[in-house]
Amino acid sequence: MTPKHLIIDGYNVLGAMGLPPQRVVGGGEVHREQFVARLGLYGQAIRCPVTVIFDAWRQPGSMRQISHQTGVTVMYSAEGERADQVIQQLIRQYGKETAVVSSDLEVTNVARAFGAFVIRSQEFLTRLQRGSQPKTAVRASRGTLVSKDEREEAPTRPKEKKGNPRKLPKKLRQRNRIMKRF
Repeated sequence: MTPKHLIIDGYNVLGAMGLPPQRVVGGGEVHREQFVARLGLYGQAIRCPVTVIFDAWRQPGSMRQISHQTGVTVMYSAEGERADQVIQQLIRQYGKETAVVSSDLEVTNVARAFGAFVIRSQEFLTRLQRGSQPKTAVRASRGTLVSKDEREEAPTRPKEKKGNPRKLPKKLRQRNRIMKRF
């Protein structure tokens, strides 16, 4: 089953971009807005609803805020509520129908427990940056068409294993099949 909803830990991904929350919150809202705009274009390209969650738990008197910008649902957590908690609630609500972008261990563990597909922040950034470029395909030695991404991700196996050494393990093939959508 392929995920139908993309949930993104906003500051986690911005941190992977080299923009820690301190730089974004203190007047660098431009970075956050540019990121949301890129997510909007990305969501249109993959034809999937995108929700990005940002921490606002340190903002006194803040309530959970939800807005829609450039086709992206943007959520800010309430005072005393962390974005991780909001993400976990959404994972529990949507379960297997979600793909979660975060490198936070607690979030990824909950996502896996509820059957959600997990994409690490750095891996997502690579996809986001590559999103505007067309995917190139390369012919494998047997003449089958294999994308460049799959060829690069192929692990090297010890020689004593049985089976086709050029075939990726089943779990990795399933993951690659789902990642093609993103």
